[in-house]
Amino acid sequence: MGVLLLTIALYAQKPFDLKTGDILFQTNKARTSFVKAIENVTTSLDDLNFSHVGVVLVEDGQVFVLEATQPDVCKTPLEKFLKQAKSVNGNPLVVVGRLKPKYQKSIPRAIEILKSFLGKPYDYVFLPDNDKYYCSEIIYLAFLRPNGKPIFKATPMSFKDKETGETSPLWKKHFERHKTPIPEGILGTSPGEMSRSKAIKIVHRYF
Repeated sequence: MGVLLLTIALYAQKPFDLKTGDILFQTNKARTSFVKAIENVTTSLDDLNFSHVGVVLVEDGQVFVLEATQPDVCKTPLEKFLKQAKSVNGNPLVVVGRLKPKYQKSIPRAIEILKSFLGKPYDYVFLPDNDKYYCSEIIYLAFLRPNGKPIFKATPMSFKDKETGETSPLWKKHFERHKTPIPEGILGTSPGEMSRSKAIKIVHRYF
């Protein structure tokens, strides 16, 4: 009972009415080399070092997050998603982005596309067109307009450390392990870049 009350208190500190289509940016509490590598090469809103992103689905009165995570694309209860975030004064380091009004009509179609990705394997090497997906990639694809124009911009990916300008040793080891060349310069997306998109407005912070 004590643990339950603590959990309720933790996530009741800053109640917020999430809507289907809201985008959750997360700084993961896991300090794995993979998470650190993502943070080292991307620039996030307010330098918050986002390493993950998912989309809210409100279904039958419950709140879920559609996300591409290891090992596959899945539908995660909100509570579990929040618990996986880094803690700031007892609150999860998660920010809510909401599409601006002119893009809201794209949400129903995007949700159906996201659902079609469920069960697809996670893409550890960030390559397009391999039927594997990383977290920001499914959101980029889901929110493509019917004419193929993107709502979220794809930019040339870089795996160079923000401070040194050199390819991060973490990424060198990562791609060597997967026996794949580093996809430097290939178009892609990241949670950090997506958090700075002009297509969304930041409407809530859980911390």
